[in-house]
Amino acid sequence: MPTKTLKSLERGIDLLFLFSHNRPALSLHEISIALDIPQSTAYRLLATCRKKQVIIRDPVSRKYVLDAGLLRLQAAIQANLDITKIVIPYLEDLATRSGETSQLFLLQGHQVVCAEAVTSPNMIRFMPERGRGLPLHAPAAGRAVLAFLPGEFLTRYIQQHGLKAMTPYTVTDRQELQRLLAHIRAQCFAVSFQQMYVGARGVAVPIFDHRGGVLGSLCISGPDPRFSEEDADALAPLLQKHARALSATLGGPADGSRGSEGH
Repeated sequence: MPTKTLKSLERGIDLLFLFSHNRPALSLHEISIALDIPQSTAYRLLATCRKKQVIIRDPVSRKYVLDAGLLRLQAAIQANLDITKIVIPYLEDLATRSGETSQLFLLQGHQVVCAEAVTSPNMIRFMPERGRGLPLHAPAAGRAVLAFLPGEFLTRYIQQHGLKAMTPYTVTDRQELQRLLAHIRAQCFAVSFQQMYVGARGVAVPIFDHRGGVLGSLCISGPDPRFSEEDADALAPLLQKHARALSATLGGPADGSRGSEGH
């Protein structure tokens, strides 16, 4: 393939990568500046992309946006993505660096289900049950998800399930739970102590899908006092880093942008 053709292909790919969750629409001038090319060259690239139905011009804003033709590629990518396989290296790193059990939870209906886990190397450890569902209001893994679901979801959840006390320490008051969820949204991680299991502590962060919606959570769990409150807080940045990388792999926002919020 001639060098000129390869350069055009490279520029075309660079053009598509300019669009993101935070920048869904771009003007001709913005594209020209970002790619460091003349506007005439940018216009020709856009014309080719429009012909192939991967970019369209919004008639109202006059800016360029990605077109539905790219959904064919997305479908092919999603078919090859198995999150339970992709997540293993992240879980192994979390378990190794924390010394505690790390888990992937996925949102299913009104619960989170343990889809994959790597157990702690310690003799006394939290033993996960793959396939088991947990409520959204009690464990850190559930709250990290619930905090980023629309407000009406919480209303339906309480109407159908209530806020059942899983232990004597579980938060069962709606207003108190809403305050906790607001705090989780602000810091983008959840910590739970004895809310689901007496003597257990967990810290979790949300994972987002290609639409920016919350998909599930990454969680580290362990027994108190070995896994202290300070340990949980200290591990939050590492969890967030891995969650951002995993979200990006799944087509979600790579910069930590949040999904739906509405409590």
